[in-house]
Amino acid sequence: MVVHRCCVVDANKINANEMVSSRMNAPAWMLCLAALMSLLPAPVRGEDKPMDVHADTLEMDRENQGIVAKGNVQLIQGSDMELKADEAGYSGKTREVHAEGNVRLVHQGSRFSGDRVVYNTQTRVGHLDQVTMDAVGEGGRGGAKGIDLLGPDTLRMEDAWYTQCECDPPPWKISANEIDIDRKENSLIARDVKFHVGQVPVAWLPWWEQPVNKQRKSGFLTPDIRTGDSNGFEVEIPYYFNLAPERDMTVAVRPITRRGVMGKMQYRYMGMGYEGKIQTQQIQDDLKDTWRGLSTFDHKGRLWGWDLVARGEHSQTRDYINDYHQNLVESTARRLESHVTAARHDIRDDGYSDLRFGARWNQDLEAVDDQFTVQSLPFAVYSDSQPMNALPDGWIFDHLDGNRWRLQREFHLDHFYQTSGDAVQRFDAAPAVEYARPLGVLRLKVRGQLRETAYMIQGDPSQTGMNLDSTQHRESSTVSAGLGTQLFKSYPGFATHTLEPRIEYVHSASTDQGLLPNYDATQRYFAYSNLFGDSLYSGLDRISIGHRVGYALTSRLLNHGDASALWQNIEWSIGQRWAPEGSREYQQGQDFSQVVSALGIHLRGGWEIDAANRYDPDEQELENTSVRLSVSPSRQDSIALGYHYNQPSPAGGLMENNGALLEDAVIDTHLGLNEQWSWSQEASYSLNQNTIKSWRTGLAYEHQCWKLSLEGGRNLAHDTDNHGGGFIGLFLGLKGIGDYGV
Repeated sequence: MVVHRCCVVDANKINANEMVSSRMNAPAWMLCLAALMSLLPAPVRGEDKPMDVHADTLEMDRENQGIVAKGNVQLIQGSDMELKADEAGYSGKTREVHAEGNVRLVHQGSRFSGDRVVYNTQTRVGHLDQVTMDAVGEGGRGGAKGIDLLGPDTLRMEDAWYTQCECDPPPWKISANEIDIDRKENSLIARDVKFHVGQVPVAWLPWWEQPVNKQRKSGFLTPDIRTGDSNGFEVEIPYYFNLAPERDMTVAVRPITRRGVMGKMQYRYMGMGYEGKIQTQQIQDDLKDTWRGLSTFDHKGRLWGWDLVARGEHSQTRDYINDYHQNLVESTARRLESHVTAARHDIRDDGYSDLRFGARWNQDLEAVDDQFTVQSLPFAVYSDSQPMNALPDGWIFDHLDGNRWRLQREFHLDHFYQTSGDAVQRFDAAPAVEYARPLGVLRLKVRGQLRETAYMIQGDPSQTGMNLDSTQHRESSTVSAGLGTQLFKSYPGFATHTLEPRIEYVHSASTDQGLLPNYDATQRYFAYSNLFGDSLYSGLDRISIGHRVGYALTSRLLNHGDASALWQNIEWSIGQRWAPEGSREYQQGQDFSQVVSALGIHLRGGWEIDAANRYDPDEQELENTSVRLSVSPSRQDSIALGYHYNQPSPAGGLMENNGALLEDAVIDTHLGLNEQWSWSQEASYSLNQNTIKSWRTGLAYEHQCWKLSLEGGRNLAHDTDNHGGGFIGLFLGLKGIGDYGV
């Protein structure tokens, strides 16, 4: 009968408490133990942790001042090391454990399985042969011909493979002649590397670095592969630099077969109260034999009570965004817009004040150069609102109800210039007084505003039509009065129905605006969203003049929570404007304007319907409609269909949408086919030009260890006649390896 033995090995001595054999009596065992202890050196306090030894049989090794264990051997040294093997020996001289046969070692939480191991319990250094590894936490796993344990946190793998996927067999892995892992530095460095998908090697790199857990670490990121009509085959290999806890940088090399080699860079920074990002991508274009690139800069922060915001956009060539895949700016942009703004806000219970100043500059992508592109540098804006009772004593409104009267002020100072040498300074001041009070179930709101706008013109700006230096000014005034109410009726157990009528009268007058430059005024789309307002133009350079009355009705049906009802809430609005003779310039000479309406329906199950329309009752035609039907039954699934039609309407000598007819159909879907597969598609089709503006479709597979997406489509440029061409792209994401810009 074999009797299980155990003992405790303590640094430099062995304290045994075992039954050596049923044939060895107690005095004999004690004599042997005393002899063994007399051979060992005196212990050094704190040099090693005690080690528990369990085995089927234990033998003393006098020559090495240790023990030999056989059969179901288990050695435990606190939480630092646990070893299981068929056979093991421990030497008190060298502090080494030698084990072989079904070796399983737990070292600092990582698990190793191999044929044999040599391990020093004092230095925690060792070597394993023919070993597999499962690292602690999310440190990955791998295998090697040999692994050198170089300390508590470092190891070297020879003729090895590694992956951060827990699946078996792993869907991806790297193999290398040598892999160094440093858990303390969160680093894996490999040399002579092959990248495998399944068992097939698909790429080779002389050197590779990546993190071994989710903490930020310098290393390679997931590559990106694309092919397209105009550029050919593209592959991007990014590398991430963890510069500091508050700074990082990603650089990438992107060979493009028909264009050359592109370089990309993203630098991010953040600190106490600020953050920013610099991005650029540059290439010597072999096809056009010129240097091309696109750069952006973003910054936001707060300093001494000021909110600072900056955005910079610049392209070396004006058709760059049409020719290359990029996500720095919108691919449909007609100009690149940059700005720097400093703002200070003071919000009080009874009012507010706001001060902003900065600069804006633009790069026109549709012009040959920016000689005549208008820049705004610098500009300043101040606005405030306060009740009359907050004004100093002695104001003319002292005897009025100050809680109902408010004073609002707005001041603009702008400097517009063109690189041709022409410039305009504009100053605009617009104080206003507002009075509001309830009248039974109604609410009255009256507003009066004076505006003075002065221009100092230098040179011959293209916006002025003049060829000499001059000064111009405009004086204008606006008076408006509006009434509105909300009527409710509740139907218990069903819904609440509201009727919300509103009417507003506006009168605006202005001196001649014909000689004024126009830098920022465009006519707004006439829709329900801007039915009411002092001016029908955006910007300050043009003021809509004359009399007009706007009237509208909004009705809502709000569900009380009836779970059996199909709908949740419904909102419908309709409105129109009337203008007397002499004030119909903005209504195509008609006394009544087009009828504008808006509809919103929210149904159960994630269904939504949104629509906006503009109907001309004189021509009896629909001038504008926008309809969107969407359903989102789950977080993974969504379908949206849209239709947009717009017949531009002339007003004030200007045309909506630059006079272009629009009739588009759009689709945007994302469907989960099952737990792993999903499909998405976006498309925009011009019905009036019978051409696809843009489309994109993609099929994605997401696994616990990796994700794969295949995308194809056609990029839209800044007009429907100029496209960036078709493309197809492959993206592979791997667990443990980050993505560019993430």
